Amino acid sequence: MIKGFSLVEMLVVLALMCMLSTMVISHIVGTNRCSQKIINNQQRMEAIFHTVDSIRSDLSKCGMKLREASNRFGIPLFEYTTQSFKVLYGTGEEPLLSDCWKGSKEILANRNDFFSKQKDILIYDTEKGCYEFNVISGVSGNRLQLAYALQNDYGKNSMAVVLKCVEYKIYPVEKALKRKVNNGYFQPLLEEVTDFYVKFYPESIAVLYRFEINKKEQLRGYIFLSQMVEK
Repeated sequence: MIKGFSLVEMLVVLALMCMLSTMVISHIVGTNRCSQKIINNQQRMEAIFHTVDSIRSDLSKCGMKLREASNRFGIPLFEYTTQSFKVLYGTGEEPLLSDCWKGSKEILANRNDFFSKQKDILIYDTEKGCYEFNVISGVSGNRLQLAYALQNDYGKNSMAVVLKCVEYKIYPVEKALKRKVNNGYFQPLLEEVTDFYVKFYPESIAVLYRFEINKKEQLRGYIFLSQMVEK
């Protein structure tokens, strides 16, 4: 005769199975939490490295292709407050191929990949002592159509420079450091930022920046604005 399990034995087995299941589930939950924490930390470090790289890249380009125009016309290349800064630099430049006149909405310059529709542009003539900002509305070969009529006459070999203006600013309520390019909108660059500090040292032409994350970690950098130095 085959003897079955007693009720007590069944209860003991069920209790052991419940304990084992609880241990397994706890281990899985703990592992998942640990994995998620590692992933979150990795993502945060990647965001920090990306932010630092962006700041260093934009600061190192500050004034690029614009030093002559800035020296001649006093165009600001770097502006800042203690919690924000703005840099201006050129991405492409070409001399004008012919004279152009006040009221015209077209200039001629060698074809350049940087000259494209909706790009901000600086046109200046150091000999005539004039400059202005405009926007490229269209490109056809060497012809650049402008959004606005020229306010000055420009001689052949005057310069046309495609501009890039980048601004960094902290939003304390959102605890976010944001970045804006030209006339676009501020886009989040780094979250959980509780402080952002900027200081410019004119005697060394360098910028100190520092940002704080969750009132715990601080990262700082000191960048020499080499493109603004006379060569």
